[in-house]
Amino acid sequence: MNAVAGSRLKRAAEILSVVFHPIFIPLYGLIIIYSANTLHSFLPLQLKRMIFILVMANNVLLPMALATVLYARGAINTFNARDRNERVLLLTFSLVMYSLTAFLLFRMQVPGLFRAFFIAIAVVTLITLLITVLYRISLHASGIGGLLVLVLFMAGLYHISMVWQAVAVLLAGSAVLSSRIYLGDHSPSEVWSGFFAGAAIMGLSLFLILK
Repeated sequence: MNAVAGSRLKRAAEILSVVFHPIFIPLYGLIIIYSANTLHSFLPLQLKRMIFILVMANNVLLPMALATVLYARGAINTFNARDRNERVLLLTFSLVMYSLTAFLLFRMQVPGLFRAFFIAIAVVTLITLLITVLYRISLHASGIGGLLVLVLFMAGLYHISMVWQAVAVLLAGSAVLSSRIYLGDHSPSEVWSGFFAGAAIMGLSLFLILK
């Protein structure tokens, strides 16, 4: 019975790690922005769809395609990029794509928050990349920290209630951070350092861009 329960718990932790993989964080950020009670929620559906497709192509599908090619060629051993060199390679590509998305958003008629969010993600990725050269932090935790700060920042900036978004991020984040430790992919210090690094860099970046 304990073995069955342990197997199910491990499977749940693996699913959480995939669903909240750092690659999906930009999409969750868009959902948070769209769901907030601000003028952003009243943007034309066509514009919302265009931004979503842009982010999906640049920051989800292309990185996944690259990871697949690298895996097929033996350049990386797993899609989780556990090796430091693998993480540096994938983070570098992600940095380029986040920067490209931010540039394209500057060329589009979109509210400043969208541009600021992707510039902030690019900055988080850059700092995380530099940290990764010396120390292995949790990228999952970094993404969760960034999402939580996005919610809190929007609540303060627009003076709106974002309780359910904050609760959702906290509950999902707690589960994801616990799963990373449970699976043995990260130590508690790596998880917490990733969380606070992502939160601090996201918060500082948004503040400097939107102040």
